[in-house]
Amino acid sequence: MKQIERQKQAIQNDLILGLKLNSFEAIKRYGCTKLSTRVGELEREGKLPKVTRGWLSVKTRYCDKVKIRTYQIPSKLVKK
Repeated sequence: MKQIERQKQAIQNDLILGLKLNSFEAIKRYGCTKLSTRVGELEREGKLPKVTRGWLSVKTRYCDKVKIRTYQIPSKLVKK
């Protein structure tokens, strides 16, 4: 299995479990630097229900505040 397919499978599994993902987590957890692309691919392929996108405020190493995108499946659609 290719690295991209492994990343997509791991992202799909974690979103279905109800985790909220962001680009920092994706790099650490899956080695994925294109989380938005992978989520979009999974949605187009019909492998995910509608993913909610949000924003998370974080500080950079220079103490500047920036916003990063978050991805999560609404709790009513999460498999239990």
